[in-house]
This record gives sequence, C-alpha cells and structure tokens, in this order.
Amino acid sequence: MIKMRRALRLMALSLVGLFLFFIGTGPVQAESLPARPTTNFYDQAGILSETTKQRISTKNEQYATTKQKPQVVVAVVKSTHGDTVDSYAPDLFQKWGIGQKSSDNGILILYAVNNGQRNVRIEVGYGLEDVIPDATAGKILALNQNLLKSSSTTKEDEGLRKTFNAVTTIIDKHYGYQDDGQRISQSDYQQITQKQTSASGGSLLDKIITIVVIVFIVVFFFGGGSGGSGNGRGGRRRIPWWLFMGGGGFGSGGGWSGGSGSSGGFGGWSGGGGSSGGGGASI
Repeated sequence: MIKMRRALRLMALSLVGLFLFFIGTGPVQAESLPARPTTNFYDQAGILSETTKQRISTKNEQYATTKQKPQVVVAVVKSTHGDTVDSYAPDLFQKWGIGQKSSDNGILILYAVNNGQRNVRIEVGYGLEDVIPDATAGKILALNQNLLKSSSTTKEDEGLRKTFNAVTTIIDKHYGYQDDGQRISQSDYQQITQKQTSASGGSLLDKIITIVVIVFIVVFFFGGGSGGSGNGRGGRRRIPWWLFMGGGGFGSGGGWSGGSGSSGGFGGWSGGGGSSGGGGASI
C-alpha cells in the first residue's frame, strides 16, 4: 500500500511538472496560424489534387443546403512551428470558426508536413463528438495511415481524400443524408465505428489516476481563498478556462457567417463560427 501511494505521488508530481511545462509554452502564436481560406480546403504544400479539392468543395456545397449545415475542412500546412498537431488544430479550428455556431458541427482534418513527420489530426467540433468520438477518429486515421505517412504526394492526397470520405460517410449516416456515391465500403464503416465490447482494468485505473491528479492540481494551484488586496478586488483565485480543455485550444466562434466567396471555380467557405474543445485523434 505504501509503495502504491509513493508511486501515485511520484506520478502526480511528474504530471504537475508536465502541466507547468505546457503552460509555459503557451498557445500557438496567432501570427503562425494561416488566415481563414475562402474555400473549404487549404493547401500550403501542394499536396491536394484537383480531384480532391473538387470532392471537398462539392460535398460542403451539398452540406450547405441541408438544415444542419455541417462542415468538413481539410487543411495542409508545411509546419506547426514546433507545436503539436493536438494543440495546433484546436487553435486553427477556433480562428477559422469551422462548423455552425449554433450546433458546433464542424470537422477539421489537419495535415502537417513538419519536415517529413507528416502529422495528421482529425479535430472534432463539440456537436459531433458523440458522432465521431476519439476512438472512431483514431480508427479512421489508422485505416489510412500507410497512405497518410507516405512520402508520395499522390498517396498522401489519396489518404486525405479517403479520410475525408470516411468522416463524411459517418456524418451522412448520422443525419440521414442521401448516399452521394462517395461513401466508404460497409466493411470499412463497420470497422471504424465498431465499439469496444470490453474495457480493461487498466483503463479504469487510468481514469481514477487522472481524476486524482486533476483534483490535486486544482487544489494545489487554485484552491483556497486569500485576503483581499489593496486594489479592492477579492483575493479568491479563479480556475482558468484552459484547465478544462482537452486539446490546448478553445473555440469561441466568431460572429461572421460563411458561404460568401469562392476561388478557382470551387465552392466558397461554408462555416459559421463553430467551436472545438480538443476532441479527435492524431497520428
């Protein structure tokens, strides 16, 4: 029992150290994030083919005519400037306002070349987290990993197109949209959406440890009150909003509405200020 307590204490201290480290790094600098495009795709590295661009545009044009108006954006960047895709993606999601503000039903498929590392993330808006949970997003990426991690531009493009089609297939089935002829096979669909039938004891222990560590951090850094200060403000410390975020970013949703422009013959941006809290998966 004593050894277990020591192990938990060491683990908590280690996680607190990591917590402080990531706080010190701060969020992605706004100037490193590209401006919102006028189309539903963005390609800094010249990876997306005309076929893939047209597919993305056509699908989002169809979505824009529906009641729910979901949005699936594909972004290819040369670099995340030293940040991970896990924290870069929510910040980009926030800046672009992917999905509709009222329902947060946007998806960002981010592909970062990062000097050949080829990092990929599916960032899911709040409103679709139950439709495409983290496990499903991870399975989509795993299914296309060989293509996405390839050094061939043609295969990278194919991997992104297949990832896009997997995401839109799930969305279409969820909302009951008509089959557009681009859905993934039924076997692939079942593979990525099949739920785990059993959970291991280790997973439960991980959850318990996570809860203990979070409570420890809250109590240690932000718990308890202190006397009032000379400036008249109360001395009680507030828990910062980012403590509750899962991926380093928070979407607040802008006041703009999309669908107002087009470029190169492709349909225009269809978003409306959606938000994401870090749900999704990456490879």
